Amino acid sequence: MRRVKILIYKITGKQLFFKVPSRICEECDLTVNVAKRVADEIGSDKIDIEIKPWLGNLVSAIAKKALHPPVLLINGHIFSQGIVPDEKKLRHKIMQELQ
Repeated sequence: MRRVKILIYKITGKQLFFKVPSRICEECDLTVNVAKRVADEIGSDKIDIEIKPWLGNLVSAIAKKALHPPVLLINGHIFSQGIVPDEKKLRHKIMQELQ
């Protein structure tokens, strides 16, 4: 069975030695919520979601061209950045990756 790996870089929460409040980037938490909801609907046993702080992983994020949080990558490829991803498009893309 194929699996899908979703990686989300977000700016809210713990970043290095300080905490960024959710009000700074509401899109970050909404992106995480959308990804988790879609994963639950499809079957979370097929999807791995990893959430990383953008600043704490800046070098690896920039290497992946993840320049504007929130960034959502599916199997290493950028699906969205700087916006909350469209739930239908995300579901469709994940289903494609599972085939």
